[in-house]
Amino acid sequence: MQAKRINKWLNSLELKSSLKDQNILDWLNEEGSITAKISADSNFKLEILSDDIGIAEDEEYLMLDIASDEVRIREVVLYGDLVPRVFARSIIPNLTAAKGYPGLGTIGSKPLGDLLFQSDLFIKTHREFAKFLTSSEELVWGRRTHYHVRGYPLSVMEVFLSL
Repeated sequence: MQAKRINKWLNSLELKSSLKDQNILDWLNEEGSITAKISADSNFKLEILSDDIGIAEDEEYLMLDIASDEVRIREVVLYGDLVPRVFARSIIPNLTAAKGYPGLGTIGSKPLGDLLFQSDLFIKTHREFAKFLTSSEELVWGRRTHYHVRGYPLSVMEVFLSL
């Protein structure tokens, strides 16, 4: 499953002027765990699409302010009642997994959100928003959240497929 960003990343003020659907805004502005939000009203399932060391996109390195080197790229789909609700792509630099939070190297089938919201070591630095086109040609919204863990960067992009 792929989702292609079709506009520039927007800040919160730009988002408010571009999007009026309150339900989508509620998901995009959710401060808690998306896993918990899905689990609250449906049976949650996580499907790992890939979880490998690889080369990220150039703009992901720029956003994380790191050299273009191998990073851990984790892509998953979060389901609610067997309906795909969220496609997530996380970029975890090797130093972040080694020195920031070693548990990032052994997530396995657990949702990353479980770690992010159970430890106060993960500090959200900022969030941005964009429109995406899914492989089935559906226009959807997503967000990218930047974190620091013990000073090391991490990013999580979530594309909301079915709200």
